[in-house]
Amino acid sequence: MARPRRVDYPGALHHVIIKGNDGRLIFKLPDDKQHFLEMLGIFERRYGFLVYAYCLMDNHVHLLIETGLTPLSVIMQKFLTGYVQWFNRKWDKWGHLLGDRYKSILVDKDRYFLAVLRYIHLNPVKAGLVEKPEEYLWSSYREYLTNPDIIDAELGLSYFKGIKEFQSFHLEEIKDEPQVIKAKNILIYGEEDFISETLKKVEDEERKKRFGGVIDEDVVMHFLKEIFGRELCETGPYERNNVRKYGCVLLRERSHRTFKKIGELMGLKVQGAHKFYNKISEDEKNMILEEFDRWMRKQVKETDSRKVRRKE
Repeated sequence: MARPRRVDYPGALHHVIIKGNDGRLIFKLPDDKQHFLEMLGIFERRYGFLVYAYCLMDNHVHLLIETGLTPLSVIMQKFLTGYVQWFNRKWDKWGHLLGDRYKSILVDKDRYFLAVLRYIHLNPVKAGLVEKPEEYLWSSYREYLTNPDIIDAELGLSYFKGIKEFQSFHLEEIKDEPQVIKAKNILIYGEEDFISETLKKVEDEERKKRFGGVIDEDVVMHFLKEIFGRELCETGPYERNNVRKYGCVLLRERSHRTFKKIGELMGLKVQGAHKFYNKISEDEKNMILEEFDRWMRKQVKETDSRKVRRKE
């Protein structure tokens, strides 16, 4: 079975789960948990991410993290490597302390933030370690009640009128825990619109990687010639046809050209190119981009096939 794909972007919210290898302990003493939290605070400041919740159990950890410009994969690789090296030195151990891979679930911040926050804080209660979440020393719940140190408490508390309401929310009967949905091998807490938006971001990123990010304008011209039999230079500056519509959208959205450059290619001034682009509806722009991306995938596939034949 293929591993779940990781999805990340600035502002993405992740429920991260870290487990010990084959269920082994990743914390032997309270000092180990304290060191883990100290490291978490240091990395949070260094890499500019936000921690909304944490819970450290003996053999696993839950984190609720919002990433900034540094990808989650970079943060976790450096952070977990550092902790494992520290732990192994301290306890004179070697080998894999943690499981093969940490688990990350993308969270719809608008709808599932509080549900995941509560789920993390109630972990020790459900495990029978304590009766109330404030009795557990190694979760962020106590930070919410006192002075936040590692966590950013502002968002979590903003949903409530005060601390008592925050506490009541955690103690009320839970009918439904957040359910993970797997969409195109991505783990998500979210509704249909959030999933669609996420998949669109994934497709955009994959297109950038597959096609090298910025598409050369010569490729756009080749597309226009193949589809319409004409390039932009073969159209008049005041024509309003598909060649010019497609060319304008693709040069802007796939080649990332300025309106000054687009205007030069279309025989228009900057303002004219800008106005031409703005008159194209969003639906039509999306249709043009989808058609071009299908064409690009076909070109890449044919190129790959030729490479295989040459090797044979």
